[in-house]
Amino acid sequence: MGRRNVLALVAVVCGLAAVAGALLLLTTNQTTTIGANVIVQGATRIDAINSPSIVRNPKNSDHLALTYRVDRPNYSAVLQHSEDGGKTWADSELPLPNGTNICSATIASKPCPFAPDVAYDDDGTLYVTYVNLVGNGNGPENLWISTSTDNGRTLGPPVRIAGGVGEIFQSRMAIAPDKTIHIVWLQGGETGNLSLLGKNPIVAVKSTDGGKTWTQPVPISDTGRDRVAVASPAIDSWGNVTVVYQDFKGDRRDFENLEGPVFEDPFALVMTRSIDGGETWSRGIEFESGIIPTRRFLVYLPPFPGVAVTPSGTIYATWFDGRNGDEDVYIKKSSDGGATWSAPIRVNDNAMRDGTSQYLPRVAVAGDGRVDVLFYDRRNDGRNVMTDVYLASSGDGGANFTNRRVSSDAFDSRVGPIVSELHGADFGTRLGLDSWGNRTVAAWTDTREGSEADGAQDIGTSAITFKEDVPFLGQWPVILVLFIVGAAALGLALKEVRRPPPPATETKEAAKA
Repeated sequence: MGRRNVLALVAVVCGLAAVAGALLLLTTNQTTTIGANVIVQGATRIDAINSPSIVRNPKNSDHLALTYRVDRPNYSAVLQHSEDGGKTWADSELPLPNGTNICSATIASKPCPFAPDVAYDDDGTLYVTYVNLVGNGNGPENLWISTSTDNGRTLGPPVRIAGGVGEIFQSRMAIAPDKTIHIVWLQGGETGNLSLLGKNPIVAVKSTDGGKTWTQPVPISDTGRDRVAVASPAIDSWGNVTVVYQDFKGDRRDFENLEGPVFEDPFALVMTRSIDGGETWSRGIEFESGIIPTRRFLVYLPPFPGVAVTPSGTIYATWFDGRNGDEDVYIKKSSDGGATWSAPIRVNDNAMRDGTSQYLPRVAVAGDGRVDVLFYDRRNDGRNVMTDVYLASSGDGGANFTNRRVSSDAFDSRVGPIVSELHGADFGTRLGLDSWGNRTVAAWTDTREGSEADGAQDIGTSAITFKEDVPFLGQWPVILVLFIVGAAALGLALKEVRRPPPPATETKEAAKA
């Protein structure tokens, strides 16, 4: 092989290596690992458990806490804790004071904690809220909070937050950087058989001493909105509290448990905000007015919208509706405290109007701005029955999302408690999601081990890891240099190949020399 051919070959090898290196840098930043699905089961194989919340300890991200409600055979609530990143779980009993009224409609004939929520403060103290159910109607009588300083292995005596006036539905909690605990719920007034009559406002309370004492509940939903529910709070790094709730407008059919088809008119999402630590609240801003309902719901247990706030104050809200003919997941964001909002972005990336359902989203944001949305998804079953869980992630502020399947096996959406034919199987009101750094943990209702005959539901969990790499923008100088070197080397190789050979006389004289 002549010297010219050797030089060309070396240039080709170097050029291809440089280009391959640049392409590798462009693609490896998107590598994501979906962890094994860990199935958390109830106490018996006929338990129906759902509506999970999952959070990580900011002092040790391998320490996780998980809560969910139990719908059968006994009404209850459970706290699970993990100290190995979710590989294994152990449960802790949620305490209620001696003398608490029993939940007489359950076969256990004992006090029933229910509808739990969970959060850590920045120092790693765990807080769990729950109500206790009473009477044959299983009404939520009081709201309680219990704390743990050992990741949920043990819980302190419960403190009563509120109760005795009306019933407490759909309580949710968020903790500010200064450790102020904020809780919102739907305050039931006149109730009936699976119905809410009259006006039932969203109210808020707060505690500034670790949950020992609480303010009196104050209404935060607009007085002119008669049918509101499912409020969710989120807090930025300055302690500003954002609450998103749903306005069901004229939907008496679901609020009063009347017969009939799905409500015909759109629902709305409303935001209210406190910039003084929960002392005062803004008038509601209706930022999404086109939510097309797709199903009937129990007024005590509607599906929650999702809300998350970045440390810098950008607000993200998610929901699902049927504006395109089947159920899709949408997201909006606001960068000015909710004064203005983006147009809705469709999060799921399956074919439009394919007749399958994507629903019940939960949103979380990581510290670097990554936006994660977890939701149920039936795209892989044309019958629209078998369900998966998908995680959609965005690195550009919610403009574009990459969808990834999280569930390793599909599960049947028909399995679970059925109140009536109108409502179908109850999969709960929400999913669980927490995101930080390059990690995410997810929790959902899973029926792969159940059947329509037994109605058994479990909780599925998974840990997702995004490849920890040099920030993408920081890679551009390296990528550019590699492309330039590669192009130059390949250009040199091409030049050597195309250069005409030297005249024969020059070759002979060169050989003599």
